[in-house]
Amino acid sequence: MLLALLLVSQPVCPPQHLQAARFSPGEVLQFKLDALGAEVGSFEVRTEKPKGGQGALQLSSRAKTNAFVSTNVGQYDGYAVTVVSPEFAPIHYREDVDEGSVHRGSELDFPPQDGKLSVKASTNDQAQTLELPASSDVRDILSTLFVLRAQPLKLGSPICMEVYAGRKIWKLTGSIAAKETISTPLGPKLASVRIDAEAVRLDDPRVQRAAHVWVSDDARRLPLVAIGEMRGKTIRAQLTAVKR
Repeated sequence: MLLALLLVSQPVCPPQHLQAARFSPGEVLQFKLDALGAEVGSFEVRTEKPKGGQGALQLSSRAKTNAFVSTNVGQYDGYAVTVVSPEFAPIHYREDVDEGSVHRGSELDFPPQDGKLSVKASTNDQAQTLELPASSDVRDILSTLFVLRAQPLKLGSPICMEVYAGRKIWKLTGSIAAKETISTPLGPKLASVRIDAEAVRLDDPRVQRAAHVWVSDDARRLPLVAIGEMRGKTIRAQLTAVKR
């Protein structure tokens, strides 16, 4: 805890000019998930008008294992929703995850108060409140995906963000690494830009996660492919459909 306090006493990321995200309601992105080539589930992300009049845009996601994995390995079903302001700053985030017989929920408001991000968490209906040291620029993992999509695709441009994910605060750093032509379920030859990133937990820098995201090199900035570690396994998400 002392290490976390020392880390957030100074800005987690140096000043930079992340481009504000501009997305409209009605986009639906559908992905298939695989591990070492074996399909394990699906992931969907939606942009919607916020309910209740709060904020400018609501983002929601749903990740779940397929029937085979749920039956033979273990069931996972996760839902998350975040509401963002016109400047794309997060306002309210909520997630619910069912993993086997364990249900975990989290709900929180942004920005932090007095350097602390207060999280209302529960595990199988056992409630607790977490006070996580965080700077005023911290955001949730779901809105982070859209911010990455919004950045200028200039090779070598750095990216640095403080991100809430999995009841922890992470420092996400990376860069626009390369322009590549890749094959995806949407097509055999798609122009893309690869973002290489690493996430380090602020309360325990020994915990690190690498990630790679390929974004379409066009006006839509579609997240075509993402590869990262989840629960000790390397998971790949490939965009299979875009709906309006």
